[in-house]
Amino acid sequence: MPAVVRFRVISSFEVIQPCVDGPPFVRVAAGAIIDSDEEIRSPGLAEIRWNNQPLLARMRDIEQCAKPLDESACA
Repeated sequence: MPAVVRFRVISSFEVIQPCVDGPPFVRVAAGAIIDSDEEIRSPGLAEIRWNNQPLLARMRDIEQCAKPLDESACA
């Protein structure tokens, strides 16, 4: 199982809510923390979690709008 990587969103971007009754797109705000266990590479979509909700994000948006958190700095 791949390791979960946490990212801090630097610039907001839109993601897809795959299974909802509401709007299909939501905006992840700057400052948010997102998680993914997928290798982030372009092009394509990555499954992410934000506020414990599964979402789909463009890998390009993650690369350009988020920075990996340094987990060792929190220890």
